[in-house]
Amino acid sequence: MNVGVVGGDVAGEVVLIADELSRAVELTLNPTVAQDARSQAYNACESFKENSPWCAQAGLLLASGAQYSPVVKHFGLQLMEHTVKYRWPQITQAEKIFIKENAMKLLYMGGWETGHLNDALARVIVEMIKREWPQQWPTLLVELSDACARGHSHTQIVLHIFLRLVEDVATLQTLEQHQRRKDIYQALTGNMAEIFAFFMRLIELHVQEFREKTAAGDYTAATSNGRVVQVVLLTLTGFVEWVSTNHVVTNNGRLLQILCILLQDDAFQLPASECLLQIVNRKGSLKERKPLMILFSEDAISCIHRAAVASINKVDENHYLFLKKLSQVLAGLAQQLIMLWNNTQNVDAWMPVLLETMLLMTSHPSLTIVQMVNSMWLAFLKHDHISKLPHVLAVVPRWLQVAAPKVLKVMYPMSRVSNASDAASYACIDYDSEQEFAIFFSRCRTELLESFRYSMSAAPLVTWAYVAQWAHAALDKAGAAPPQLDAAHPLHVEWDALAQVLDVVLSRLLQAEPRPSVPEGLRLLQRCVAAEPRATLLLSQLLSLISALFVFLSCAYSQLAGPGVGVAGADLLPRVLDKIFSALVYEGVPPEDRRSRTVKNVRRHAAGLLVKLGSKYPLLLLPVFGRLHDMCRAALARPDLSALESVTLQEALLLVSNHFCCYERQSALVAQVLGDCSERWAALAPHLSSAGALARLVGLHAPPGDAADDAPGRARRTLLHALTLLLGVVKRTCVPADPDKAARGGFSAGVTASGNPVWRNPCGAHVLPLFPHALALGRALHELHAPAAAALRHPAHARALLPSPAERRNLLGLRDLDAPAHQHNQPLPAERMQNFLLTLHDNVCQLVGAAAASLGRELYGAGELARAVAGALLAAPERLPDHWLRRVLRAALRPLLQHCPPAHYRTVALPLLQHLAPLMLVHLSQRWDYVTSLYESGKLEEEAGSESQEVLEDMLVRHLTREHLELIKVCLVEGSVPLESCDMEEESAAPARTPETASELGALVLADPVAGPAVLHTILRALTWNDSPSSLRASALALPALRAALAGGALGAGEACGALAAVLQALRAHGQHDANQAALLALAVQTYETLRPSFPGVAAVLRAIPDVDAHDLHRLDEKLAHPNGKPAKIDKSKRDLFKKITSRLIGRNVGQLFKKEVYIMDLPAMRAVRDRPRPPETTEVADLAALFTPPS
Repeated sequence: MNVGVVGGDVAGEVVLIADELSRAVELTLNPTVAQDARSQAYNACESFKENSPWCAQAGLLLASGAQYSPVVKHFGLQLMEHTVKYRWPQITQAEKIFIKENAMKLLYMGGWETGHLNDALARVIVEMIKREWPQQWPTLLVELSDACARGHSHTQIVLHIFLRLVEDVATLQTLEQHQRRKDIYQALTGNMAEIFAFFMRLIELHVQEFREKTAAGDYTAATSNGRVVQVVLLTLTGFVEWVSTNHVVTNNGRLLQILCILLQDDAFQLPASECLLQIVNRKGSLKERKPLMILFSEDAISCIHRAAVASINKVDENHYLFLKKLSQVLAGLAQQLIMLWNNTQNVDAWMPVLLETMLLMTSHPSLTIVQMVNSMWLAFLKHDHISKLPHVLAVVPRWLQVAAPKVLKVMYPMSRVSNASDAASYACIDYDSEQEFAIFFSRCRTELLESFRYSMSAAPLVTWAYVAQWAHAALDKAGAAPPQLDAAHPLHVEWDALAQVLDVVLSRLLQAEPRPSVPEGLRLLQRCVAAEPRATLLLSQLLSLISALFVFLSCAYSQLAGPGVGVAGADLLPRVLDKIFSALVYEGVPPEDRRSRTVKNVRRHAAGLLVKLGSKYPLLLLPVFGRLHDMCRAALARPDLSALESVTLQEALLLVSNHFCCYERQSALVAQVLGDCSERWAALAPHLSSAGALARLVGLHAPPGDAADDAPGRARRTLLHALTLLLGVVKRTCVPADPDKAARGGFSAGVTASGNPVWRNPCGAHVLPLFPHALALGRALHELHAPAAAALRHPAHARALLPSPAERRNLLGLRDLDAPAHQHNQPLPAERMQNFLLTLHDNVCQLVGAAAASLGRELYGAGELARAVAGALLAAPERLPDHWLRRVLRAALRPLLQHCPPAHYRTVALPLLQHLAPLMLVHLSQRWDYVTSLYESGKLEEEAGSESQEVLEDMLVRHLTREHLELIKVCLVEGSVPLESCDMEEESAAPARTPETASELGALVLADPVAGPAVLHTILRALTWNDSPSSLRASALALPALRAALAGGALGAGEACGALAAVLQALRAHGQHDANQAALLALAVQTYETLRPSFPGVAAVLRAIPDVDAHDLHRLDEKLAHPNGKPAKIDKSKRDLFKKITSRLIGRNVGQLFKKEVYIMDLPAMRAVRDRPRPPETTEVADLAALFTPPS
């Protein structure tokens, strides 16, 4: 091939260079050659690519030379692409013509048999198109059309060119030059009618030839035609997700019809389904999506149904991949149908076929397919109109039959089984590990149960009839169950699924219309009460059934239940309570011991069920409170009841008693529940005075033992029971929500200065005297972390104060199934001590937080509360491990500050923050310095696994920082987080919008000379610490903090410059994250705008940015001097200008740091080209119906 633009001598030299490059490329991939030699050859190739002026000429010789291997040819094409991509503006016009003409000659030659070489050639041509078309290459489309006429391989390369071009311009938008992307996009859209007509002609022609040659037995030629069709469909997939829907549905939806029919052809069904998926998943306005309603016709849905029927029973991989893709297509159709329901027509014709297809796919063993199709059922059952269609209601019974078995738990197999088609086998195909499958199955089951919930709303009688029949059948099998069975036993698996389905279905009972028969529900509940399963695991599931069915007792007392039903419910309620209390004292079935995990679970389940009933149905239990009280007293008299079980039982009593609405009665019950708790705390007080006394009390100084009845064991039970009981009373006792009832019940304790009522909690007088004992326990627990206290612990208890295995797994993002086997059974004695100490500390912190929420002014009015809490929980935070300190912040201090009344800001909140804020600033700064040193030393990047101590410490510091910022947020802007959602599971989620001004407490804190600077510096430092969620949280707090500090006169010129510098440093550290960059740019603009009038010196911070444009700084100051009158929003022009000023500072991700810049010159402006109508169809193509008649 002509090497052009070079003389003869130079051409000969280029040939020699090409030969040397060929040998170097072969050398780099030769495994027998030494590593140093391969590295040198690689560096030589890269050096030639970067520096040689003959890059394109040598690349052309390598690509076109028949003597070179495919690897060398590919390198040659890379050299040509590199020249076009990085040197196009520098090379001469003759060289550009040379590269263009020879690239097109390679195209006209038909490329190569190797697919990746053709793709590399396509990339060379696409790079030229991005720089020349359409202004300077108007004949491109004609040239590509001529190439297609030369053969199948030519056509495939042209299609690859179209695909890579739209990926760079429209789909992925990797073409960064805005004007060129706009020009090419405009040219594509202007020629889109012709491009789509071209694609359609190719599909029609080559599918026809494929079938003709297949019928004639010419399989080689047929394969070539089939490959062209597959590439056309692949290329169309890149177009249909962004072009106008008018092109997709042109000519009465011919493209959609072709795609639907190709779903039934094994050779093309997979790429056709992928293309159809992009169409049905289109977003945009309803007007733009409305043309897609053409898919909701009997013909289109029937094609999809026939394709599903043909593939459903085939177990090979290709058909399974197609079914998964088809299920995604169906899910996309459902979403379009929900959005465009008002535009549907002739529903009776196609809806039954669609529902049959959904049923068919739901019956497939693969839960992956089931989950995708279930999204359709869920969408239909939630829709107000679709859920009431006769066709949908008629199919619900069959759906229940098919879907219910999918709720049964599937165990990931220990080994892969070939040629099997059950759920476990498909789990092996789709998921690589048991953990991955467990995560999926949990999500899948949750979504299936949600469908059952809405099924109860759409068809309550049918849904209840099925679930009731299932429950009766399961109860019939209870007698045949063996006494000992494990969690994988089929009967337990079925009962587990039934309990969950029954719970979600009956959660909608009260909203169901018509409501299922209450007597029938009571009969089922009566059967559950009478059942006596011998297996412990089944007894636990039986309690779940009773819990779900309890709602029928509530219905029985309704006036709408009918005559006699209320009497039946009144007779059944005591029997239900007897059943629950019998489970509460359950002893197990030999050889089980009452201390075994399964027996404990039954007893705790029963106690927890009483709490649930007391919380959900207190008015139902109120008339039988006397009986409930007597039964609780009888159970509490048993010596074998654990501390947790007894406290849970008493919590249920307190929940019901809250509806007495009588202060005196509730206070008397609290006194009875607490009993001798005061005496026990008094007896324990000497042992809580120091870490040594506590260690001796609980046996921390002695080796761990299995004996539970020794003195330390009894002391641990006494201490845990006293603390847990105190916490339970505080959490469960409350003031009536109705002010009138509260006033009549004697809960009033006066009014505030502003006239608001003050209520007193019935437990306040009993609990507050015991509060100092709990704080003393917290102080003693914290003293155990002192270096001198290490000698108090026996060596076997060396890990007693470290994070528990469960907490480690939680922090590291691991699941329980990754735990060692012994952790699923009885814990070891040393682990029991560890869990005991962690439970004590957690309960102390929970007690402080719960008291803040329930006791209110009674607690905050106690003398020296701030000093007592700080002395107990914040005595020496620098020696507390991060997981203990995190619990103090989250469970104790944040609720305490959140619920603090304004009258006690100066006596409680401010003293606490004066103590806490400076300590946390120092502690977090030291911890982040340590984490930074770990990163710099490479210890966090070594291949020691993700469970190393360094990784754990890194995660703990991140979580602790986020917790402290949430605490500051509560104080600063009243942007509190609900206490029940304090768990950090969605750390990367952006926080809710924060007010831009500080609250009353925030202004008070920032004006304080001790707490104010510490809080402000913590926020500013958190901007730059190596944790993007923390930086995002801090960016929401920085502006109100700076404004409050400025208003309070607590901000000097040095602090102002430091604040702006911190924001710029944060942009450097976290600018690669879009959410952080947007928040920090907004903060930077507002910070500069806020500080510039008072501190002109802050401009020096911006002038210190390398290569900053002084004119841009002047324009920014001018914009600030002339505000646009829109203070509520950030002026976009200011933000864009500030982004330009700081562009050299904004951080980039690692993938962009060393990326070689691509410069593409803008071409002369194009005139606007309207989308031309599609030309009339030629008569050369066979009739569509005849062409695509499905093979018999």
